[in-house]
Amino acid sequence: MKKIIAVISAMLIVLTLAACNGTKNGEVTTTLPETTAEEVTTAAVTEESTTQSEITEALTTEATTEEITTTTTTQPTTTKPTTTKKATTTAKPTTTEKKVTAPSSKTDIVKLYNDAAAKAASSKPGYKKSTVTALSNVEMGALSKISVVRGAVGDFLGEGSSSETVSKGKFDGKSLVKSTLKASDVKSATCKLSDDGKYYIVTINVVTETNPKKSGSALGKFTKDFKDVDEIKAGLADVGASVESMTVTTTSVTINAKIRTDNNRFTSLNHTINMKANLKGVKYSIVRGVNASANMETKVSYTEFKY
Repeated sequence: MKKIIAVISAMLIVLTLAACNGTKNGEVTTTLPETTAEEVTTAAVTEESTTQSEITEALTTEATTEEITTTTTTQPTTTKPTTTKKATTTAKPTTTEKKVTAPSSKTDIVKLYNDAAAKAASSKPGYKKSTVTALSNVEMGALSKISVVRGAVGDFLGEGSSSETVSKGKFDGKSLVKSTLKASDVKSATCKLSDDGKYYIVTINVVTETNPKKSGSALGKFTKDFKDVDEIKAGLADVGASVESMTVTTTSVTINAKIRTDNNRFTSLNHTINMKANLKGVKYSIVRGVNASANMETKVSYTEFKY
C-alpha cells in the first residue's frame, strides 16, 4: 500500500507542475525542480525501506519486550522429588503350638509312665508317701485265738499304716523305683488329658501273678511295697512259726498317675495292690497243721512332689 501511495503522490506532483506551467501571461510561474520517475521511485523505495526498518525495529522491540515480560513474569517451577516411603512390615514369628495328645496304646502308655518314673529317679524329687495295708477275711483256725500269732501274721503281711516325708535330693530308689514295666506286664492301660490339657491321667492294670517277687515279677518292676513269699516265711520264723507251703496271688494291681504334659513329671502317684495269701501246714508251738488265709490290700500314695 505504501508503494501505491508513493506512486500516486509522485503523479500528483507531476500533474501539479504541469498545471503551473500552463498559467496565463502575467502570472508568476514558479518552476519546481524536475523530479524524474527514477527519483520518485527511489524516494518511494527509500521511504518504504525506512518504514520497513521501523516496522522491523518495532517488531524486534515488541518481541524483545515480550521476551522480557515472559522471562520476568514466568516463575521457574521447582519440582520436588517425590520420596515414596516403603511400608515396613515386621512379620511376627509364627509359633506353632504343639498339640498335646494322650497316648492310646499299651506300649505308649507304659512308656509314658516309665519315662516319668525314670525322671523321678534321676532328679531325686522330694515327696510325701503314705502306705496303708489292711487284712480282711483272715482265717487261721486255732491260731486265730493266739493273739501273738495274729499280731505276727499282721506284721509279716504288712498290716497297718505308715508315712514318711522324703526331702529333695534324698531319694534312695527304694520306695519310688525306676519302672521297667513292659506292655506284656500290663493287662490294660488308659490315658486321657485333664480338662485343662496340662496333665496326663494314667491308669494301668498289671497282670495277676502267683508268688510275685521283688525282682523279676511284673509287680516288682515298679514297686517294692508288698510282701513276697520269702519275706512272709521269714516273718513267721521270727515268731517261731513255720509253714509247709504258701501261695500269694495278686488279684488286682492298679497304677494311677497324674503326669504333667510339659515336662513329664509326676504330680501324684498311687498304687493299689490286692493279694490273697494261702498258708498250709502252719506250725506254732503246740498248734500244728493249721491252714490259714487272708486277703490283703495295700494302698501306696505319693504326693507333694518337689523337683
